[in-house]
Amino acid sequence: MWLSFVLVFLIGFAAHRASLCTVRAVMQWMEQRKASLLVSFFYASLWASLVTGLFVWVGAPIAGRPVLASSWLFSVVGGLLFGMGAAVNGGCSLSTLQRLADGETRLLTTLAFFVLGSLVVTWLQSVGTLPWPHAEALWWSAVGAGFRKALMLLLLAWAVWQLVVLWRCRVHHQRPDKWLLAPRYRLSMAAMVLGLCSGLLFLLEGAWTYTNYLRELGVSWISGTKPPGWYRLTLVSCLFVGMVVSSVQRGQFQWRGAQTMFGWRNMLGGGLMGIGGALVPGGNDTVLLVLMPTLSLQALASFAAMLTGIYVVVKLMKAPERA
Repeated sequence: MWLSFVLVFLIGFAAHRASLCTVRAVMQWMEQRKASLLVSFFYASLWASLVTGLFVWVGAPIAGRPVLASSWLFSVVGGLLFGMGAAVNGGCSLSTLQRLADGETRLLTTLAFFVLGSLVVTWLQSVGTLPWPHAEALWWSAVGAGFRKALMLLLLAWAVWQLVVLWRCRVHHQRPDKWLLAPRYRLSMAAMVLGLCSGLLFLLEGAWTYTNYLRELGVSWISGTKPPGWYRLTLVSCLFVGMVVSSVQRGQFQWRGAQTMFGWRNMLGGGLMGIGGALVPGGNDTVLLVLMPTLSLQALASFAAMLTGIYVVVKLMKAPERA
């Protein structure tokens, strides 16, 4: 239990330190033709894949919440809607919490409408209009032993290369506490922390992400099933606390309580993210840190759809500026 809390805290701290955001990653590519942010997300997935693969290799059981999946169609459509909502909102699931941790209280509206959007899909599922997501077997267990071994060797070689690069880029003679509390993390450093912590969390908790928690909360309200308990709430809280501690420690926190709470972009963006997140199921945090590390090609398609949705909406929103 305590190890899980610490791991989630570290994920929140590192994500805030690197200002990770899928919307920013797409905009960076559109405006600067750079992909460093986008690559860092894939690096985080690769680190988590390495840990997940090692668990499967040694036969360690995966505890906690099961991995859920929709059909390919709903998964891709959900990814597209989630990406469109993230672009309208101005931030994905991770950056929404990061900005809230910095004191932007209007992001509470995004989370509220995320739950409402998720409730719409859950209600349609409860009346039989949409199918419920089903439990997904780990692809790591389904692939042949030879392929699994070859993939693990490739991931290990890549991990060693990444560690060498990080070691060479370090500030010489700097104490560990200094680089851990550095005002801003290198993207490769943040990706390693997120990936390794997420991989360990997957062993301990299964599908642990906060977007999954919000979706399950909505399912319990609609279907009358038992809601996620205090333990899951504490787990999600540790993620947010890690971000708040990072914000306060580097002097970025600024309470902005006078902001308009019900801005249309937060309401529309949060609603679309909730609908898309319920269809996938899960937000970009779930896709990148839980589903893709299980070698799910469907999750990769969902993430590509998210990027497409962000790209289209950002392009449309910038069109009047160029006119």
